[in-house]
Amino acid sequence: MNDELFNRNGSVEGERLRLVPLNTQQLKLSLEDYVKFQKSLDLKVGYNVLDGEMQYAMKIRLKKVLEDPENWLWLTNWAIVLKEQKEIVGFIMLKGYPNKLGEVIMGYGINEGHRKNGYATEAVKAMKRWIFKDPKTLCIVADTEKDNILSHKVLINAGAVKYKENNEIVWWKIDRNLNK
Repeated sequence: MNDELFNRNGSVEGERLRLVPLNTQQLKLSLEDYVKFQKSLDLKVGYNVLDGEMQYAMKIRLKKVLEDPENWLWLTNWAIVLKEQKEIVGFIMLKGYPNKLGEVIMGYGINEGHRKNGYATEAVKAMKRWIFKDPKTLCIVADTEKDNILSHKVLINAGAVKYKENNEIVWWKIDRNLNK
């Protein structure tokens, strides 16, 4: 079974998840009224507000999308939605179109109540396949806090290898040629 379908609306389908790219209006609404935002996507209201870290991420992604609307899919947050439950369980973001080295930077987060269910791994794998559809992408880069063992497992399960670390951060790379 092909576990990934690219929809007309730009979302990416996994087995249990749908990754929905947030356009300018959706990013704004997520900051103004998170309940209305969830309802606008025809989703179950899971949380009443975004936490401070995610609000900051939404503001940055909105700024980036407004600066480069042509490449918005490479700059936005994507909602990670449980298909059957129609509920947001987290977000995954790209921090730009492939740079001169062919790198795409990715970050993700799963809401606390939905962790340890494999959602992050499924989302990263689906996003990885979408990213590698672009021939300019040679690798995906992500970083995690050194003590975030769950996130390390997600990246390892998605095909990432550790390539650099310091006292606080570990940097990971998913190489296109090793992930065919």
